[in-house]
Amino acid sequence: MDRYNDFSVEDFVWDDFFRQWTLSPTSETDALWDDWIDANPEMFEKVEQAKAIVLSLRLHEPEIGDAEISQVVKQTVGRVTGAEEETLRPSGRLVPAFSINWMQFAASVAFIMLLGWAVYSVMIKRNDRPQLVQQGNVIEQTAQWTEKHNTTTQTIDIALNDGSRISLEPRGRIRYPEKFDGPRREVFLEGEAFFDIAKDPAHPFLVYANGLVTKVLGTSFRIKAYDGAREVTVEVKTGKVSVFAQSDPDLKEKLDDTQLQGVVLTPNQKIVYARNEVKMLKTLVEKPEMVVPKADVPQFSFEDTPASEVFNTIAKAYGIDILYDEALLKDCPLTAMLDNQTLHDKLDIICKAVESSYQIVDGQVVIHSKGCRN
Repeated sequence: MDRYNDFSVEDFVWDDFFRQWTLSPTSETDALWDDWIDANPEMFEKVEQAKAIVLSLRLHEPEIGDAEISQVVKQTVGRVTGAEEETLRPSGRLVPAFSINWMQFAASVAFIMLLGWAVYSVMIKRNDRPQLVQQGNVIEQTAQWTEKHNTTTQTIDIALNDGSRISLEPRGRIRYPEKFDGPRREVFLEGEAFFDIAKDPAHPFLVYANGLVTKVLGTSFRIKAYDGAREVTVEVKTGKVSVFAQSDPDLKEKLDDTQLQGVVLTPNQKIVYARNEVKMLKTLVEKPEMVVPKADVPQFSFEDTPASEVFNTIAKAYGIDILYDEALLKDCPLTAMLDNQTLHDKLDIICKAVESSYQIVDGQVVIHSKGCRN
């Protein structure tokens, strides 16, 4: 939060994390900002002014963050600041104290109206000039960028110049450069798509989708980020991905780092990002699949096999963590044929046989058991 110490009103207005807190506060963000304001009381007035502007303009989508708009805002701030100084400058006659407050209020109203008109004017002028936006940056969409909108009823396949492939679902929209030539490979998604990303640890691949950033070095995963939906989901099929919100105060560091930061997901795990609450829930995908090669798929045929060994076999096959008390389960034998069941069915059968239960916690399976009866 130290980066906010020198912010101006305008800086707060254009900051995504600040707008997220203003428009969709949570107990966590309220506590974070309240603590910061308590430590920086001189910033209270700026914060209140910025909140009033954000609420009046409803700047909750990143499309407003245009460099041209920022320039108009600066000019507007300058005009209004000059008007305030002119209003408050002594003019040879006494002005009642209560009038000054009303003059300041009027100047603030004028500022909001002028800022709103500036935003509206620029948005109208740029209707014919589409662009791509990410937190803190505006990437102009020139001839070097391509946008695909799937208006069919079938999935369409898209090949990127780095060897990556994208399967775009109906109603989905993807924007990407014709050639990746920077330190990061970045694309923008609306809707649903499956990504199979070519490995390139030196150039992380990032997907921006409805306020969530998915970062990978080379893996396959699915993202669902429909326009207007309250949630964004990321499901991992192979490899590892990390996810974090675009409103994250440490966004720049996480983008620049070639390592995976944020919430890290492994195969058969998924994240559910609640946009309004800025909250993430890590769990398992609905239908986990085995991650081992077909030649290495074990035979799930057990005869008087310790339950601990059974859980280890399943964990390895599906690439997930199964946590249990080995001392309690080593003497719990299991005899069962589990070749054709889903992961959840397998777990249900095993737990029933050894008098246990299971729970999905943070993308892991946790076995609850009191041991077996003799």
